[in-house]
Amino acid sequence: MTDYILSAESTIDLDVDFVNELDVSIIKSNYQLNDTAYLDDFGQSLDMKEFYENMRNGATPSTSMINMNAYIEYFRPLLAEGNDIIHICLSSGLSSQISSLNAAFDSLREEFPDRKMYAVDSIMASAGVGLLVTKLSELKNEGLSAKELYNWAEDNKLHVINYTSNENLEYVARGGRISKTAASIGGVLHICPLIEVDNDGKMIVTSKIRTRKKLLNTMVNKMENNIIGGQDYDEKVFISTADNIEVAEKLKSMIEEKFPNIDGGVKIFNIGPTIGSHIGPGTIALFYWGEERMLGYKK
Repeated sequence: MTDYILSAESTIDLDVDFVNELDVSIIKSNYQLNDTAYLDDFGQSLDMKEFYENMRNGATPSTSMINMNAYIEYFRPLLAEGNDIIHICLSSGLSSQISSLNAAFDSLREEFPDRKMYAVDSIMASAGVGLLVTKLSELKNEGLSAKELYNWAEDNKLHVINYTSNENLEYVARGGRISKTAASIGGVLHICPLIEVDNDGKMIVTSKIRTRKKLLNTMVNKMENNIIGGQDYDEKVFISTADNIEVAEKLKSMIEEKFPNIDGGVKIFNIGPTIGSHIGPGTIALFYWGEERMLGYKK
């Protein structure tokens, strides 16, 4: 059986030690902050606390997609070694990066006609992609073939559920999710938007909740009504944070009390600079395996 590589992007927003334990190859994004270019490399080039402090002090980082040529240069040596490729890409609902990935694969198929290349649009972002990639790594090590793993990813990726919030609505407004007027009023009233990722991979504000305590309770209650297996859930749960560890730890404690069989306990990771540039410091995000995205939401 031909060997194959499970591949993903550094926007999976796990930490470097966790990634090193996975059977996965990573291509790194890059970004600019204060006229300096950095790799999005799980906080190794620039500590994430420093990154978010820069944002709080007025810095506006810029990000760029991984282009076709960068993908080609990354994949070529892997293919030359005789490997097939499954690559998990950032959501097409948030970025057109999947187009560059597909263009790269089209070009490389001419150079390596005997190799199989599978592109998976994760329809998710940040550690939600990381949750999917972690499960795929486990299944790969259990012996699934490249085609079987690709099919499993396509069949199950929409079961990765996400709830995100940031009490500072300025960054949500920058992304066009709410108006600037609503953002300024929300800041005064301490309103926390609850953002969910829909089946197209887009971030949707599904509710606006008064106070942090109610926000965390809402996240856990929604999770309880949707999680696969109910209180017997024994898969992984990830929380990611943009320098808001106190709230992340509180949410972790609430979830572990409700779901005692979580595989390895709730893991907390930093939101990396590519995603963090657009959602802002103070963000927390929750990811788990659930029955249905946007459950109960009505426009």
